[in-house]
Amino acid sequence: MKEELLQIFPTPILITKYEGDLSKEIKYVDSLPYKEQKANANFKSQNTYLLEIEELKNLKDFFYESLNNYTKNISQSEQRLVITQCWANKNPPGSKHHEHVHPNSMLSGVFYLRQDKTLPPIQFSKSIQSGMKLDPKKYNNLNSETFLLPCVDGELLLFPSDLKHSVPTNLGKESRLSMSFNTFSVDTLGSEDSLTHLDIRRIMNEHN
Repeated sequence: MKEELLQIFPTPILITKYEGDLSKEIKYVDSLPYKEQKANANFKSQNTYLLEIEELKNLKDFFYESLNNYTKNISQSEQRLVITQCWANKNPPGSKHHEHVHPNSMLSGVFYLRQDKTLPPIQFSKSIQSGMKLDPKKYNNLNSETFLLPCVDGELLLFPSDLKHSVPTNLGKESRLSMSFNTFSVDTLGSEDSLTHLDIRRIMNEHN
């Protein structure tokens, strides 16, 4: 019997490793003013445009290089994405991050600056879960509705912004330090013929 298994509509997550020394960036990001997010007991930097800071230029270049690789090699697109906001996160012991998506964004990224090996992984979840399903004896990429991905120092994760994700409670003794960002296209989207055309610059010019 001849069979063929098709894996359609995959969800691409790009993992890129930063090869340089991060000691200066870690020290700088760690010293930033933070605001407590009481619902999760974690902390977010007060500045949400961190890539405008000269001290983080190397990370900005690294983020854009990985972002361009994703759009060109995975999405097979020539459209340009820009980082719209970038902020830092501190997850001390006892904190977590509830399940969420990133609205008004196409691709999102999280970069781990300081990550103890005992801290929990990031959890991704299917946006649409099956109402009825078979109970698998062993889980894999085809039958799972959640996926746990270990967090590693110096690694950047890029993923579609509408992919649900969360971070379980930090039961360790160390705080996790990371940076996150959102993106959007600066080029026109869609086409006039299909009635999906979106040109932000044209809209702005018409209303100025």
